Amino acid sequence: MKTATIQKSDIGKCLDLLKSQDFRVIAPQLRPRLESPDAIDVLMLTEIDSGENHRVGEGVLPLNGVKEFLFVKDEPLFAFENKGKKVSITDVHHDYPKTVIFGVRPCDAASVGSLNAVFSNANAGFDDPFFTKRLENTTIVTYSCTDADLSCFCTSVGLAPDSDRGSDLHLTEIADGKLHVEPKTPAGEAIAQILEPLLQWPGDPQARTLAGEEARKKVSRVRNSHLIKGWLDEVTNFDDEMWFRLGEKCIGCGACTFMCPTCHCFDIVDETRGGKGYRVKFWDSCQFDHFTLHASGHNPRDSQYKRYRNRFSCKFKIYQEKFDAQGCVGCGRCIRDCPVNLDITEYMREVDLKASLPNALQQDTDFE
Repeated sequence: MKTATIQKSDIGKCLDLLKSQDFRVIAPQLRPRLESPDAIDVLMLTEIDSGENHRVGEGVLPLNGVKEFLFVKDEPLFAFENKGKKVSITDVHHDYPKTVIFGVRPCDAASVGSLNAVFSNANAGFDDPFFTKRLENTTIVTYSCTDADLSCFCTSVGLAPDSDRGSDLHLTEIADGKLHVEPKTPAGEAIAQILEPLLQWPGDPQARTLAGEEARKKVSRVRNSHLIKGWLDEVTNFDDEMWFRLGEKCIGCGACTFMCPTCHCFDIVDETRGGKGYRVKFWDSCQFDHFTLHASGHNPRDSQYKRYRNRFSCKFKIYQEKFDAQGCVGCGRCIRDCPVNLDITEYMREVDLKASLPNALQQDTDFE
């Protein structure tokens, strides 16, 4: 596919062009984190009203990710009404607007494939039509990272600040205030055609490569992950003392799972009032103490360290085995948003040490 360049200063015009073509356009903007007059504005992916309000390319990562626009936080599956001994069921209308999510960071874009492996799994004969229809109507425009903070670790899980996995159209900052524009799919080519008045042809692949190399140097938190699954496969490591020691910090708030772009656990409940109601699917968290609670009262994960052990194992073992997909994309949100500073890369480092030196006494706790 042909590549092009565009002026970074024209991003706002790009967003307005897409809106003129009846796309719902999602892009990074500054928004209050909480509904309070004293709330501090943070970078968030939200629907834009005008291209002039965008913050594409700013900051390391928005507070939220692509996940909530594909796998929404709560949605009704159908409506029902009790009529004596009968129950009537009716469909609930859902909108699936043409959507462009613009300025997505590479780690978030990579997470889309991980979610798709769960919600649209051909091998398992399962398809979630709500997720699938949203994904079919969504185009992802990625924006390479130019910087990283201390929580970023994408290079530890096979990605990079300039990765284009999951991207339809990929943008990379190059010299002279320009962006390298690279369509990756037919959907990306369609977006490039809409933006044609703003593009200059051809692009400069060499400049894109050099920019990516410079960005990778800025990721300082680097861990080995290739030995983790093998170590987790060993049954004797299921009760390793590491789980008890590091897991004591976790308070089970669920922030890590809700902020994670690949976590996908959900629950389904009936919400009723006066004999009428909806069956609703909503986000859930494996870190909640009642997540695995049985009707009998038995809970196989009755301690918080067991719940965190499950989350770590899901990321680096279970996800790969069940879905043949990546369970962690190294975005670092679970590190930034943890109220007790629990750091998944501490586990990664310790497992790597244990796997590399299985007979050594590991007493190194000087984690970054």
